[in-house]
Order: sequence, then structure tokens, then C-alpha cells
Amino acid sequence: MTATIATFILLIIYSSFSVVLAFTILALNRKNLVYIFLFFLLQVFYVLSPAVAIFNVYIEYLRLVVGPIKVILTPLIFFHIKGLTQTENKITLKESLHFIPAVIVFIITLIIYFGYPDWKVLSTADFYKAKVEGNFQFTFLIIITRVIVFFQGIFYALMIYKLFKRNDFTLRQFVSDISKKNMIWIRSTAILVGIRGLTTGAELFGAYSIPSVFAIYYVFLIGFSFYIFFQALVHPDITFVGATIPEMNNPAAIEYTRESKTELRILEIFKEKRLFLRPELTLQEVSDELSVPKHRLTQLIKSGGYSNFYAFVNEHRIDFSKELLINLPNYLSVDSVVVDSGFQHKSTFYRVFKEATGLSPKEFKEMNSHC
Repeated sequence: MTATIATFILLIIYSSFSVVLAFTILALNRKNLVYIFLFFLLQVFYVLSPAVAIFNVYIEYLRLVVGPIKVILTPLIFFHIKGLTQTENKITLKESLHFIPAVIVFIITLIIYFGYPDWKVLSTADFYKAKVEGNFQFTFLIIITRVIVFFQGIFYALMIYKLFKRNDFTLRQFVSDISKKNMIWIRSTAILVGIRGLTTGAELFGAYSIPSVFAIYYVFLIGFSFYIFFQALVHPDITFVGATIPEMNNPAAIEYTRESKTELRILEIFKEKRLFLRPELTLQEVSDELSVPKHRLTQLIKSGGYSNFYAFVNEHRIDFSKELLINLPNYLSVDSVVVDSGFQHKSTFYRVFKEATGLSPKEFKEMNSHC
């Protein structure tokens, strides 16, 4: 098998692979995958021109878009990842600046194509040379395109990593089930995008005119494409993150979130230690046990909707007494749960229980007991 045929087969595999992935995404009809669909579809047109040139078949106008497509592919990956946290992944006017390099390459291509009628028909080998002898115009175009893609790799690797840090931070603040919604794959994508851009540097020196290097490059591109496709499908919806990111960018909101988590932890410790089971519990005791100032505890209790400290404690006692009543053997009196749930007096227990549930302890047990 000649190197030419091997090259053709590799290009056809790459383009066919992209077609399959593109139309698989299209069949799924998921709005959040529109940029990934465009990514795979454009890859087909990018590879098609050099593929057919192997057999001396030249599609002139197709060659006009090879450079712009090459430049636009990486931004599409960035916009896909950015849109994961948005219910409507629209590109703002400022973000449209990301497409300027593609426009520049397209304009240069048009100028060269129509301004220099003697632009020679290129062979497949010419596409991967550092420069094309006797064709300064095309050499200039491919150098500009490759330099742009090279720096895009570095730029978008940093941008995607920034998205990873932001999304990961937000998820860790608001989602306890972090293992199912982790953002590690975005970090990996940032690394791969950087590698993809850096490999373009090899094009600047004509490395891909060597068949073995060319083959390794396209195997990497195929692996990269499948990785992006797989990650786009398997990861859960995280659009809820978009609503919290603006708040998390606000220092005051970050501090508020930290305080909220601290308050939640204070309540958890209070319940874990079952301090409410102490019959003569006071605010000072809780303050000492939790190492929280009394005024701070009072603020926390009121922010939770309780009128005072004793209402807060009694609610926990009533909740605990419900568990005791449900599991209380029939041969034991309902009154036996009074002290066990932290109340000093039977009358107080009955009164608070009735206010909280609308039932007497005996009625509650009869309705819920499994004994």
C-alpha cells in the first residue's frame, strides 16, 4: 500500500467518523449540542478537499473555506463548554469577537483566490508542507492560518480551564453530589485543546509531509473528536450553575454562602450532639458547647423562623419524641417519652406536642405506630 493510498484512507476514516458523529448528535435533537454538531460537520468539509485532491479531483470553491474552518473549530468547542451552564446558549456581541480570526482568514483567502488567477492547483502533499515552492500567496495564507490556530490552542486551553475552575467551584458550593456532576473532564478538554493547538506548530515546519507523523496526527484528531463526542453525551445537565455563577462572582455573595454553610454546620452539630435532650438546657450551654457567641446563636435561631431559643429547642424535642412514639412498645405508657425527649414536665410536653402536631401524643402513636 502506497503512502498516498494510506493517506487517503486515513482522511476518509476521519471524515466518515465526523459525519457519523455529526448526524448522531442531530438525531438526538438536543439544543445544548448545536456547537458540537457544527464542529463535526465542519470537520468533514475541512478534510474533504485534501482527500479528493489525492485523485486529482479539485473542488475549487471548497478550498476557500478550508482555512476559515480550521480556525473556527476550536472556538466551537469553547462555546459548547461555556453553554453547558446556560439554558439558552446565545453568543453575545462581545463573544462574537471570537470569530474575527476566521473572518480574517476568509478575507485573505478571497483576496489570494481572486487576486491571483494563477494560483496553482495544489496536491495533497502541498497542504501539509511548510511552504509551497513558487506559490508565495498560498504559503502566506497557510502560515497565517497555522499561526492563528497555534495561538488559539494556547488561548482556548486557558479559557476552558478558567471555565472548569469557575464551574467546579460553583458546584462544590451548591451541589453535595459532586461525584456525579464533576467538572474534571473540562480540565482534560483544556489540556487536549492545548495539545491540539501545539501540534499545529509542527505544521509550520512541514512535519506532516512525513507520512508517519501525518498518521499519528490524524489518529490523535480522531481520538480527540470521539472524546469530545462522548463527554457531550454522558454528562448531566448543569444549566442550574448558570443561575448561581453571577452570585458567586460577587465577593459579598461568596461570603454569604460561606456564612450559610457555617450556620448549617452549627445546626448539624446541635442535632448530632442531641443537646436538646438536656432538660434544663440554656442558651449559654449551647453557646459553650458549639463555641458560638450567644448573640450569633440568637440571630441564627431567628433567621430560621423561630420566635426564641426555647421554641427552637422544643421543635427538636418534639421531632425526637415522634420517633420514640412510633417505636414505643404497646406495653409502655406514652408518658415514658416525656423525659426521654428532653422535657421536664408532662404538661409542657403535651401542650407543645399538641401545638406542633394538632394531635395528642396518644393519638399520634395510634396513627403511626407499627407495634
